[in-house]
Order: sequence, then structure tokens, then C-alpha cells
Amino acid sequence: MKQLLKKLTHGKRRTGAAPSALAFPDAAAAENYLKALAPIPTGTIQADNRITPQYDLHIIVPCYNVARTIVRCVDSILSQKTGYTFFVSLVNDGSTDKTPELLERYRADPRVEILTQSNRGLSGARNRALEHIRGKYILFVDSDDTLRKGAVQALLSKALETNADIVQGGFVNITGHGLVFGRTGYREGSVDETGQTPYGMAWGKVIRSSLFAHLKFPEGYWFEDTIFAFCIAPFRPTHYLIPAYVYNYTRNPLGITLRSRKKAKAVDTVWIMRYLMAELAQKKEVHSAQVQQLLLQHIALAWYRLSRLDEAVQQAAFLVMQQMYAAYYAPQDICVQDSRLLALHQALAVKNYGQYLAAAENLT
Repeated sequence: MKQLLKKLTHGKRRTGAAPSALAFPDAAAAENYLKALAPIPTGTIQADNRITPQYDLHIIVPCYNVARTIVRCVDSILSQKTGYTFFVSLVNDGSTDKTPELLERYRADPRVEILTQSNRGLSGARNRALEHIRGKYILFVDSDDTLRKGAVQALLSKALETNADIVQGGFVNITGHGLVFGRTGYREGSVDETGQTPYGMAWGKVIRSSLFAHLKFPEGYWFEDTIFAFCIAPFRPTHYLIPAYVYNYTRNPLGITLRSRKKAKAVDTVWIMRYLMAELAQKKEVHSAQVQQLLLQHIALAWYRLSRLDEAVQQAAFLVMQQMYAAYYAPQDICVQDSRLLALHQALAVKNYGQYLAAAENLT
């Protein structure tokens, strides 16, 4: 997480001295304050998607006002040299620029379908294509990014060789002008074998389509990719990493990753975490070291995402997250071994805001 944050931001805010008293009497008051700033979305992860695997891979590209980048993106997909079959869903999500007419140039390609809908956001666009999944595996590609040469061949050959549920490759960070400013790669092997922690974004990996049979992205939330952490990882899918760089990730100064830290909507990082933990609790998958570690890591990430907002927002988020954490883990429930995670656990257990700030910053 630290590497990616350094690459995608201009540096993080250092915490100052914590106030001696919090501005809210309890978590209920804190939640009301946050809801007034950013109402809780009503999107769900529940779905009943149809899967007819006619192809080896179904590639899904959400498209909203991306006339500047969409041709480059789609051409990088259709030019892939591979012995595997793939199908591409281009989802026009209510674009108001020239995106629709640019998409039309691909309609004659039998590998492509163009879906059109009113604007539902990134999650809604992905969900539209997920309603009918046509591949054994799924690959998400964002419309301002591109696939690197050989990406489909490298990812699918390893997926079929190892029978993995997820195969993920490295990615190259580029500017909007195509200049490379960083790379993130992996050693080859399964996540369990290598001990590596892969990034949790939706793009840049092939995913067994059956994992999405009853799962979709929760619409209305920012940070919707959190479902990979909370809805897939706890069920122990086989996750394989390859050293090949398969994806060009474009650093977008208008994207959520960068602009969210100064927007009240960033509070969604709290709401989606709480919603997905409740979903895990219903499946009785909460009490494990993996999930406890996952929650602590995302609490620290939530601190980072909110650290440019007012102090009142940060205090309110702390109280809401502390209440959520305490609902699942008592002070003596210590499954994590990492000393930094343990420090955050202890701060939440004793409801100490100052300790929480220090521990969260140390984790990010």
C-alpha cells in the first residue's frame, strides 16, 4: 500500500497533536455528522448474473466521456496476439461527448458488443456487462488505461496452467502523455507461496467468472473495488502472480484516487467498509486472522483517505470505525502478528484517538 500511495500522490499529511477531547459524545452523534456530509449509499453486492462461457475471457470496459482515450484503450485490447478467445463489452455509461460515435467504429467486430445505458457510474457500467458473463475468466480494463502487448496470453496461459481463480500481473504507471513514472511488479508464484500482497484494484487481473455469479459492484459508493478485499479474498481463492507487466495504468488527476481526499464523498471509505463487514458477518466469516488484518488495514487506509478533510470528519470517522471494530473484536481478540497492526488494534480497543492517528499513519 505504501508504494502505491507514494506513486499516486504528492506526499501525505503528517498528523499533529491529537486533541485532548473528541468533538462528539458518542459514535451515534459522529455517524449523524458523517451522514449529513455524505449520505450512506444504498448499493448492494447481491446479484444473480448469467454465465455462459462461450469464450476464454470476457473483457469489460466502462466508458463515460472518454473520447480522448477510448480508441487507444480498445485498440490495445483488440490488437492482442493470443491463441485464446475473448469477447469485449464496451459499456457507454450515458456519455455526453463523442464517446458513443467512437465506440460505433467497433460495432462490426464480432468480438465486441456495445451496451448503452443512462449514467450509473463506474460500478453500474461494470454491472451492466456482468449481467451476462460470456467468458471462463473476466478482465476489467478502465477506459483511460491500456493492455500491454501479450497481456491476455500471459494472464490466461497461467490461469489455465495453474487452474487459479485469479491471475494478476504487474502494471506500469504512466502520465496522461504516456510518460512512465513507475512500475509495480511481482515475483512469480501463488500469493500463499510467495507471501506477496497484491493490490486490490479490479483491473490488471483475470478472475474466474464464477466468482461473480452472485456478486456485483455496489453502486453509489466510491472505492467500490473494496469488494475484492472483503468479498473475494476471505474465501481463499487461488491467487497467482506473474512477473510480466500486463497493464498501463494512467495517473488521472481527476480520478477518485487523487481528488477524493478533499471531498466529503471520501467518507464512503467508512460506509463501504462497514457494509462489507456486515455482509461477511452474515456468512460467519469475520473471526479469522485474515479478516481481522484486512479490517485493520482498511481502517488505516480510511484514515489516509480522510486525512485532508476537517478534523471533525476525522474524529467522527474514528468513532464510527472504532464502534464497528469493537462489534467484531474484543480487546483480547488478537489474531494479528504484525506489530503495526497490533498497535492499531490496541488503539481501537481502548478508544484512544491519538494512538489511532499514530498507528494508522505508520501503516500507510
